[in-house]
Amino acid sequence: MEKVISSLFGMTHWVLLAMVIAPILLGCLTFLLQKREKLRTVLIWISAAIVLAGGILLVWLSTGSEEGLVQTWQWDVPATIGHGFRLDLLSFGLEAFVLLALLYVGFKIENGWIVFLGLIQTGFAVAAHFVGEHQDSLVLFRIDNLTRILILVTAVVGSAILIFSINYMKEHAKHAPEGAGSLGRFYFFFISFLGFMIGLVSANNFSLFSTFWEATTLCSYALIGQDGGEARRVNATRALLINSFGGVLMLAGIFLLKVNGCGEDFQSLTGAAVTVLPAMLLCMAAFTKSALFPFQSWLLGAMVAPTPVSALLHAATMVKAGVYLVMRISPHYSDYTLFMMMIAFTGALSFAGAAFLACTQSNAKKVLAYSTISNLGLVVACAGIESPLAYAAGLSIITFHAVSKGLLFLCVGRIEQKLGSRDIEKMDGMPYKMPFTTMVAMVGMMSMLLPPFGMLLSKWLAIEATIHSPFLLVFLATGSAFTVYFWAKWMGHMQIQGYHPDKPVEEISKSMKFSLGYLAILVIVTGLFTMMIFRNVFTTMAAETFLDPSQPGTDMDMLNKINALNNEQAMFPAYLVLGCLALGLILSAIFIAILVKNRNIRPPYLCGENAITIEEELNPEKNKLGLRSYDFYSVGGKVEHAVFSSYYFKNYINENRVSKYLNWLSWLSMIVLIGCVVAAITIK
Repeated sequence: MEKVISSLFGMTHWVLLAMVIAPILLGCLTFLLQKREKLRTVLIWISAAIVLAGGILLVWLSTGSEEGLVQTWQWDVPATIGHGFRLDLLSFGLEAFVLLALLYVGFKIENGWIVFLGLIQTGFAVAAHFVGEHQDSLVLFRIDNLTRILILVTAVVGSAILIFSINYMKEHAKHAPEGAGSLGRFYFFFISFLGFMIGLVSANNFSLFSTFWEATTLCSYALIGQDGGEARRVNATRALLINSFGGVLMLAGIFLLKVNGCGEDFQSLTGAAVTVLPAMLLCMAAFTKSALFPFQSWLLGAMVAPTPVSALLHAATMVKAGVYLVMRISPHYSDYTLFMMMIAFTGALSFAGAAFLACTQSNAKKVLAYSTISNLGLVVACAGIESPLAYAAGLSIITFHAVSKGLLFLCVGRIEQKLGSRDIEKMDGMPYKMPFTTMVAMVGMMSMLLPPFGMLLSKWLAIEATIHSPFLLVFLATGSAFTVYFWAKWMGHMQIQGYHPDKPVEEISKSMKFSLGYLAILVIVTGLFTMMIFRNVFTTMAAETFLDPSQPGTDMDMLNKINALNNEQAMFPAYLVLGCLALGLILSAIFIAILVKNRNIRPPYLCGENAITIEEELNPEKNKLGLRSYDFYSVGGKVEHAVFSSYYFKNYINENRVSKYLNWLSWLSMIVLIGCVVAAITIK
């Protein structure tokens, strides 16, 4: 027995198992010790440290072997061990356990649709286990460069969000509505999710992949409904329902692969004609997980969850599982042009449509939600363009978006907890109210649209890759323009403030400050080294993924030019932009210092009709009516309050109506996608 175990396990195997199992065990401990606050806090710090260190160690170990550096590490095991025990029964048992948990939830909340979808999933899972030929060996887990990116994202961003949640959830629990779940319950699902996510992106066996896929869905359901109440119950149920539908599609695709004798893991997706229909079903399942149109409603509703949930599950990690699946599948089907074109169109439609709707929102979390949907759509579009350049751009977006959006969600949660509102219109004067949070929030927003940060480079390369597809080019260019609009509008509103004689001070806990500062520094560092990261990581991965990069239309010339840059050339744009930014900050500081020193402070210009001066405003005896320096006289001497507000097109654009049109168009694209697959199978 010891010989069998030693043949199955090496150092990398143990670290991978620890990364999956340890968060689940630590989650259980926090639940059991929920009344011991100090001990619970220690366990959370330990969990964050294990996830961060373990993730980095796993990536490092998986890149090396006795022969040197390797591109892919995999866990091969014999299909049968001991006295004829089949290991696939173990993975099937785990899958069945998770599906039974889904059925239990469906019965508990008395939702017939969830029970129905759970039964269908169970049927497909059982059928997939018994059909087809069983292999002599199994590849349970497989870690390549795409997996390494997702592991690092989960470990680095997830650990920061976990630390931030310590004081956030402590304060949140004080004002939680009646019927809210305990903090022990929250951390059980929250910490366990990190283990499930590591397992999901590492799993190569379809049964294990399905297990982790459904486990993340159940965690999302539990965490969305954390605070109780009808609204949260409805949104949690919607999320579970839509993702259960995605689970049906995925298991149906796996079943079809097994029926056609294609194997039990991702290596069976070879691009053969018999695998096109299963690949389409897997892509559609990915659309539900990543909340692309027409499945976006569950992610928008999930914003009722506590902010750490939105940051971790619904921005940085869980929704990335869907685009990860598409990026995993797409390179093998570049010969099926119509199929991939419709995948790209579905992503491009979500990119432009969600960015357009984000322009109409003043709810900060809703803007972040639409922005997340938009960027996930762009990743899917990049995957469908059939180009190494676009593929590299998609990898870049997955990485940089997770860090920036995780930071922004935490900032919005901090602002909401301080101001009692997530309305952007109430976020004016933030540099005075919350200077530290405002500073890191501005860093996060700038990283989404300005150079030298990776998001701008990624979008530029994605647009470059569609230069031969004008139809897609229109969607990507339009979506990028909308993105600039809503981010710039929000940034501008946050910076508006008047003169304050005293120095602003923000009271913020050390754990929150650590998490926000850590992510902000990470954003700045990755922005500084964007071109080097892109050249050394993403372009290399794209070139290796596409087996024949020399074929026309693959944009390898652009990748070769990027790879030809030396370190000085790659760093020059970052130095130039950051140097100009630093110079601007220095000049503005000098200008402000001169104004304040000379007391050259004036009230807002209101055509000479200000109701009161600054001096009178500050003198209670002369300001018994409580007027402000930006109040003015209108018709008939009536005092009006000057208001600065951003424009949201509320009188012209109805969010529900536009969403309905986008959903119809998305469903139509799904129908066309199915038609393309049928045509591809028939032709082949």
